[in-house]
Amino acid sequence: MIKKVLNNKLFQNIGVYTISNIINAAIPFLLLPVLTRFLTPYDYGITATFQSLVGLLSFIVGLNTQMAIIRRFYDDKINFPEYVSACIFILLLSTFALSLIILPLSPYLSKLVEFPGPWFWTIIAVAFFQYLFTVLLGIWQVRGKVYQYAIFQNAQTLLNISASLCLIIVLKMNWQGRIIAQTGSIAIFGIFAWVFLYKMGFMQKKIHKKNLKDALKFGLPLIPYSFTGWVLLSMDRIFINNMLGLGATGLYSVAYQICMVITLFQLSFNNAWVPWHYERIRKNDEKTNVKIVKFSYAYVAFNFLLAILLALLGPFFLKFFLGKDFFQASSYLWWLSMAQAANAIHIISITYVNFHNKNIYLTYSSIFVTIIHIPITYFLIRWNGTMGAAQSLFISNLIASILTFLIAARFHKMPWFLKSQRARLSKLKG
Repeated sequence: MIKKVLNNKLFQNIGVYTISNIINAAIPFLLLPVLTRFLTPYDYGITATFQSLVGLLSFIVGLNTQMAIIRRFYDDKINFPEYVSACIFILLLSTFALSLIILPLSPYLSKLVEFPGPWFWTIIAVAFFQYLFTVLLGIWQVRGKVYQYAIFQNAQTLLNISASLCLIIVLKMNWQGRIIAQTGSIAIFGIFAWVFLYKMGFMQKKIHKKNLKDALKFGLPLIPYSFTGWVLLSMDRIFINNMLGLGATGLYSVAYQICMVITLFQLSFNNAWVPWHYERIRKNDEKTNVKIVKFSYAYVAFNFLLAILLALLGPFFLKFFLGKDFFQASSYLWWLSMAQAANAIHIISITYVNFHNKNIYLTYSSIFVTIIHIPITYFLIRWNGTMGAAQSLFISNLIASILTFLIAARFHKMPWFLKSQRARLSKLKG
């Protein structure tokens, strides 16, 4: 039995992705005790705001067409190299248009989000190069090139952290050093990605209108959905910036980074799950569907167990791991870890929705979640301070995940009620 599991391609790929993502996350994670002793909570607040704004632009730059690339890889009617070329053309146009809007308005936007105006160009640059980086990783993912994926991903992280240490510790550049390191490292690997994509035949001169329309048809409805994801991850920090100050944002962001241990596991699982799951649900085999459901339930349960362990053991660990200026961050671990665990329901559900091209329903649910999340976050922060932001994140993540599951269950029939399924199979045999 164990040998059979170890020889299973899904588990082998999960293993490679897990090791890669552990390395990718462990490097910055292990450097937390170093950075928290050289950066103040205020510095962390600025870098956290930077990450939040990059997250906002990441789905506007390229108009979410990077998600269409992965889906269309499985469509035999699509000329895949031409399709990727069309998506990159959309990236170039959208980045140019966005720059014309954001850069002139940066002095006004700076006051709104508490981020230095002269540094807004770095946000656009990171979002642009991150798109190219993500597209290359996505193509390697669907082609099963797990080792290329792992090496490229971790090399970028290693450069990012090495540059950060040099600029922050040696040159004493504080938050400026962290942002320069992040921008420079993703720019270098974004250029590498461009070269790889060109050599692989994905930079064709002729752009077909039908590919542009299809990519936009897939990506544009997902923008409100992606915006909801950004709201859930980042709106709390914007509120904390304005209501409690950048120092409070820094503490909250450190706690959130600790809880990324759960996200790390989810990312590793998802990287292997998506191509494997697409192949299985296309066949729609009854016995396989039962196994998928059982596996999905076990996966969700494991995520919540991991969250409970992190919330209980985390404070004892952080007492020695972080400097005294950041230990208060441990008080937010319970709600933030449970919020991360709730995303597991979303991960096992969204593949069904994408497979049936029902993304518009994700848009409807995302609008609903956004509408309720913003006031909940505002009032919970007013009542409970920074703790309220963590509580709001859990509530909204859980609602968003349940809605995604209900949408998936509507458009792809699966034996979610295992007892009923077993009874039906018994009747068929009888």
